[in-house]
Amino acid sequence: MVQRGGLALNGLRERLRLAQPTDLIFQAYVGFSGLVILLFGWKLSIGLWVGLILSHVALLAVGLWWASQPLRDRSLAGFLRDVYPLLFILFLYWELRYLALLFNDGYHDSRILGWEEALFGEQLAMTLSARFPYLWLSELMHFFYALYFLLLPLAAVLLYLRGRLQGFREFVYVELVVLFACYVVYMFYPVAGPHYEFPRIGGALAGGTFYQLVHWVLKDGGSMGAAFPSAHVAVAVAILLVSWRHDRVVWAVMLPLVVGLTIGTVYGRFHYGIDALGGVMAAFLLVAAARALRPWLEGFSLAAPGNSVKASPV
Repeated sequence: MVQRGGLALNGLRERLRLAQPTDLIFQAYVGFSGLVILLFGWKLSIGLWVGLILSHVALLAVGLWWASQPLRDRSLAGFLRDVYPLLFILFLYWELRYLALLFNDGYHDSRILGWEEALFGEQLAMTLSARFPYLWLSELMHFFYALYFLLLPLAAVLLYLRGRLQGFREFVYVELVVLFACYVVYMFYPVAGPHYEFPRIGGALAGGTFYQLVHWVLKDGGSMGAAFPSAHVAVAVAILLVSWRHDRVVWAVMLPLVVGLTIGTVYGRFHYGIDALGGVMAAFLLVAAARALRPWLEGFSLAAPGNSVKASPV
């Protein structure tokens, strides 16, 4: 029995010989959230509980397979090898609507509203659109908010096409750390946000094309409880922090989009002002933490710098 266990462990280590920090972060979060579901998901319906468990087993298997693949030079196969964890972000975000209530009887908006009032003297999510009720501005803010779904792939593709492979790989790794850290906060401290707490923007502004598009997507695409800190803002600001180091052209392209998104999340009543501020602060802290953690992860895997594996050609 001991010998078989040793062989299994050695086999796992051999499969992870090519694992990168991105692979380890992905496996760690999927494993952790899967364990949470396994131990506490009985509070959900049996079908949902079993379905989520099986989904996490599948994700762990897929992640393990990708982690066993070598890095490649620029190619479609190389791009997918590096970016595969981001392909599952929407599912992991979607399931937060259930995980957020495993440890909580409700949401913590009342406390966040108190912080908002103490810091800003008002509820910015209500007052911004009321103070500037212009259709063109509302459409612009909702356009920027809708762009969130394209920010990650746009920044990733730009860095990749411009040959910034080191920057591209750091980008994927950093964004995973930022997203998964926010997801863990949502699990244990869910905040619904103004989209659920406040009435929606009405009147002529509600007739805008981008207004209707965003609210149609959020009708079943949002996860209630995932408001503080704003992952939208944290992810966007992290894009700027990574691109500033690796490619100033990409940084310049992303800057107005990130600024617009940050304001738009509050103007459109999707996040409280303190959510956006928390997102900015989280980005700086988590990017720094991710960079500090990376050497340890590289040493943990067998693909450490002293034992590194070169990228394979197509």
